[in-house]
Amino acid sequence: MSGTLPVPDPLGFTATALERLGGVTERQGDRLSVLLPDPAACTLGIADSVELTPHGEAGTVACGLGSPLLEALVERARRAVPVSCGRPAVPPPSLGWARSLAENYLLRNGVSSVLKVELPREPAWYIQVAFAWSMQADERHEGLVVGTVHLEDGARPVGDLALASLEDPTAGPEPASPAFDAARAAGWIARLGPAQVAPAVADVLARTARRQARDHERIATYYAALVREASTPRRRIAPDALATKVAHLLAERDSRLADLAHRYAARIHFRVAGIAFLPLPAAQVTLLARRRKGERTLALRLPAGARALDRLPCDACGGWCSDPALCDERLHLLCETCLPVATGRPRCAACEGEKGLKAMERA
Repeated sequence: MSGTLPVPDPLGFTATALERLGGVTERQGDRLSVLLPDPAACTLGIADSVELTPHGEAGTVACGLGSPLLEALVERARRAVPVSCGRPAVPPPSLGWARSLAENYLLRNGVSSVLKVELPREPAWYIQVAFAWSMQADERHEGLVVGTVHLEDGARPVGDLALASLEDPTAGPEPASPAFDAARAAGWIARLGPAQVAPAVADVLARTARRQARDHERIATYYAALVREASTPRRRIAPDALATKVAHLLAERDSRLADLAHRYAARIHFRVAGIAFLPLPAAQVTLLARRRKGERTLALRLPAGARALDRLPCDACGGWCSDPALCDERLHLLCETCLPVATGRPRCAACEGEKGLKAMERA
């Protein structure tokens, strides 16, 4: 059949998978001799020294298609997160364009001035993360979304610049990977996941809600008609019997509506499906932001291929600032969700959080 991929050699796949677990393998034809570390052997449920064959001849363990060992190794491979590093072939951004964007950078309750615009020799490192999501309600839906975030400060570029730039990778040596805080990078990935998945499932949730409302109306209308019919019997019925019948219909209606709510309850899961490290040439912009008598500097970037400056992370929540504002006390950068109205003396959740942490430390 045209367009199909050949099935990998099960014995070769098994050898590679076991070597990644720290095993030592030696293949002779259709026979594979394996020495495994004790933890890996216990996890797979085999001996630390074992002979493998595709069909499991006498004294050997089967590793062919459908065998428990191969299925376990395939499942481990599916759960693994592939990590790669790309070197996009994109020209550096224009410093004039970066300065123009910086001069028009808007703070909702403050002013800013450009201190410096430069193009560093070293690239800006971003991580592009693919998230696989699934939603189970009355139907099952699945999808894949991709988000990009700066490795160190968590700024998010505007648009899918990295996806477009990876179509034509350059030749030559890869740039050295920078030293970075893995825990901080994991924190940015954890914040990026919900931000990327929420818009992807919004339309699915809306369609699910419409189906639930339609079924709810259908059930409610059906039982309302039954109650009206029971309330006006064609022959005389004792009031107690009539009330019991109506109560039974209402209880049955409520039970079906409760089952309906359970059936349509959305259960959303997502996981990291892949990570790519991307070194991109980027213009570095330093802004001086002022609010009342306070001031602070903001470090912004314009990566190659982007149409706007990166969005900085909010200091109070897990989001990013499209229309940033500053608090009065510490000049925290706040997004439009944390600070919907920027006039007057706004309350800052970041300041309150810091005060709470200091109070706990004193206690």
